[in-house]
Amino acid sequence: MKTMRKTILAIISLLVCAGAFAQDYKSVYQKYSDHDNVTAVYVSPAMFRLIGKVPDVRINDGDVNLGPMIKSMTGFYMLQTEDQNLAEKISKDLGKVVTGKNMELLMEVKEKGQKVKIFSVGDNEFINSLVLNVSEAEQRIFISIDGLIKRRDLEEAIGQASGELF
Repeated sequence: MKTMRKTILAIISLLVCAGAFAQDYKSVYQKYSDHDNVTAVYVSPAMFRLIGKVPDVRINDGDVNLGPMIKSMTGFYMLQTEDQNLAEKISKDLGKVVTGKNMELLMEVKEKGQKVKIFSVGDNEFINSLVLNVSEAEQRIFISIDGLIKRRDLEEAIGQASGELF
């Protein structure tokens, strides 16, 4: 019985240590959000519950309804900087997060020195996190959205927006 208890405690300790060392986008946000050259925005789960009371949130002249996705969001983190050294540090830390969480690259756009990458974590039915990394010549923007977003709702919004873009 004592051996079993020690084994279980050892496994729990290893998992806690691994979790403590695993970097995620929230820790990246915390690390850089107080920096002088960074604009940081955080939207809490309580705010999303408040916004979620609104029946429809439409953009692109009403063609795209973000309401269903907003109702399922639980957190929003954004960092923006024009400091190139800091931007490189943020990108390096984000690269570790994307690799460590085995995030799926949903989309990448490259045009005239601008690069946009969108990553997700989830399964065939739900997306738990979306991470957007925008690199431009003069600035870097990182956005992360948490929630339990129905993949179908996201696909519909992208389809509606794509109709406007293409």
